[in-house]
Amino acid sequence: MGTEADDRMTFSGGEGLFLHASAVTMDGEAFLFLGHSTAGKSTIARLLGEAYPVVADDSVFAARGPDGRWSVVDGGFRFKETDLAGWQERIRRQIAERPIPLRACLRIHKAPELRIEPMDSLELARYLMDAAMEIDLQRKFGRLAGKSKIESAVWNEGLRMRGHWFGQAAEIARTIPGRHLWFSRETPVREICETLHPSV
Repeated sequence: MGTEADDRMTFSGGEGLFLHASAVTMDGEAFLFLGHSTAGKSTIARLLGEAYPVVADDSVFAARGPDGRWSVVDGGFRFKETDLAGWQERIRRQIAERPIPLRACLRIHKAPELRIEPMDSLELARYLMDAAMEIDLQRKFGRLAGKSKIESAVWNEGLRMRGHWFGQAAEIARTIPGRHLWFSRETPVREICETLHPSV
C-alpha cells in the first residue's frame, strides 16, 4: 500500500458510497440496515440469513446505475487483498456486473417487541451520512491539512469528497424509503419478514 495521502487520493476516484451497514436480499432487492456499532446490524443479517441471502454484514457499497436506480454490493475488505486499488476495483466490478437494487433503508433499534415506523428523508440522510463516516477510509480522507501544496491538495480533495458523499446520501434518502425498525434477537424471522414486506 502507498502512503496515507496516496491511499486517500486513490479512494477519491469513481462514483459510489461505502456505508457501515448490513444488507439482505429479499425477492431480488436489498434491504439496508443502519445503526451504531452495537445496534444489531450483524444480528439482523444473521437472523434474516436463515431465509434470505446476506449481501453484507458490516460494509456495503452503494452506487447509482445508468437507469438512475440505487444498488448495493458487499463492500467489505478481504484480508487477502493487499492493495487498496485492487479492493476498489473488485467492488466497482461487482456493482457494474451484479448490482442488487436497493428496496429500503432501515435504522434498527433493539427492543423486546417488533415494530416499524416511517422515517422522513432528512432523518434518513443523516443516518446514511453517519454510516458513511463510520467507514475508516472515508472518515480519515483528507483529514490532515498542511503547509505544502500536496497536503493542501489532499485537504481540499477531502472537503470536496465529503460534499460529494453528502450529496449521494441525500439522493438515496430522497429516492429510497426509510423506516425505523425495532426488533430483538429472539424475534422470529417470519415475523420480521412479514413486517418488512408490506411496509415498504
